[in-house]
Amino acid sequence: MNSLQRFSNACFCKNKDRPPVWLMRQAGRFLPEYRALREKHDFMTLLKTDELITEVSLQPWRRLHMDAVIVFADILLLPNVMGMELNFLEGQGPKFSKLIASQKDIDALKPVEPKKDIPFLLSALRNIRKEIKEDAALLGFAGSPWTVASYIMDDFENIGKKNPELLKNTLSRLTHETIVYLSAKVDAGVDAIQIFDSWGGVLSPEDYRVWSAPYIKEIVTALKKRGVPIILYVKESGPHLQTMIETGCDVISIGWETSLEEAKKKALGKTAIQGNFNPHILMQATPDEIRQQTQIMLKTMQDYPGYIANLGHGILPKTPVENVEAFIKSCQRSAVSFQQEKIKR
Repeated sequence: MNSLQRFSNACFCKNKDRPPVWLMRQAGRFLPEYRALREKHDFMTLLKTDELITEVSLQPWRRLHMDAVIVFADILLLPNVMGMELNFLEGQGPKFSKLIASQKDIDALKPVEPKKDIPFLLSALRNIRKEIKEDAALLGFAGSPWTVASYIMDDFENIGKKNPELLKNTLSRLTHETIVYLSAKVDAGVDAIQIFDSWGGVLSPEDYRVWSAPYIKEIVTALKKRGVPIILYVKESGPHLQTMIETGCDVISIGWETSLEEAKKKALGKTAIQGNFNPHILMQATPDEIRQQTQIMLKTMQDYPGYIANLGHGILPKTPVENVEAFIKSCQRSAVSFQQEKIKR
């Protein structure tokens, strides 16, 4: 079975082979070859050059052959192509020159025209597909409307109470543009989409059902018509598992603080589960300790046909390459031990 089949089967809870494995934020960060590129190019150049996107996306796969390649991009590329000036300042993270503070600001945003606005990204996706063929699934992604709004709105911490109508209108606009943006990635050949609701966990369960889940559900409903599986990631996912499932996503991707057993009880074998290895353990432990912890994680999920091995958050930049290799190889070698255990039973 090739990696694309294995990944697709797992997304739809039909996998009878070992779990597929990849890492969130695997493109770049921990690799010396990525850091070498960063010395030559600023971050925005990397984000908007098809050859560089292709190279960064493929670097970890060429080295470790994960079962999926996620395209190198950023969740803030969407508001950037909608007309918001974005800069990544060293040591300060992303900064927009002007934040959304009124309905006039929302109305001034440009509608996304993928062929015109992101040709570099669509070209990179086609280039990546040519190289990986069916030896890996190709993933596209976007931030959830709530998470993207948290970066682009002025006084975001108080906006829900001060001006809920403005927040609602911003989320609605982002939802519409995200559907257009992700649909273009499907047309370019991605095998699955991941929605990063990285800041969804800061909401109470009640607020999550108001401010995040409905907009994600709208995106999921639109994209499911395209036939690709949808993965929904929330870092502090524990209180939101049932609501995540109710969005209609095919896979819930959980944070490391959420137990796999708890996720299984909610998913009932009908929704796939991704995660939840602790990225701090991956960075700090020895390779032997990582292999042991990985086997514990895999054993918990060994009878679950919809499991994708991954981290509970993005890989940390200082993670040693040998630690990542220990995690990936441990997952990939699990098929033999799992088959032997099934035979014994």
